[in-house]
Amino acid sequence: MRKRLILAACAAAMALPGLASAADLNGAWKLMVDVGGMMVHVSCDLKQSGADLSGTCNRTDGDMPEKPAPVTGKVDGAMATWSYSVSFGDMPLKLDYSGEVKSDTAMDGKISVAGMDGTFTGTKG
Repeated sequence: MRKRLILAACAAAMALPGLASAADLNGAWKLMVDVGGMMVHVSCDLKQSGADLSGTCNRTDGDMPEKPAPVTGKVDGAMATWSYSVSFGDMPLKLDYSGEVKSDTAMDGKISVAGMDGTFTGTKG
């Protein structure tokens, strides 16, 4: 019985580092966003401090690239959520992202804007 408890404790201890490791989102990210079949390129310069996420994001394609908009968000393990606001003409829009970091240089997830949902993939660097 004692051996089983020791083995179980060792197995649990070995599993904890993987669960406790948090994503490192610091740096420049290039996102490919698909909302309603419209593909958009977005550049984000993210700064992570513990669970807090800040920085800027902006659309980089089209005739009139956007100015960088301030980002606010949170990181929980490999999951990240962030948002920022932009103006489309005279209409303000809030973009909400929810993603999972897949590796040091890749993430993917969902985006919601103006009542429409979409997806994104991102690469760091």
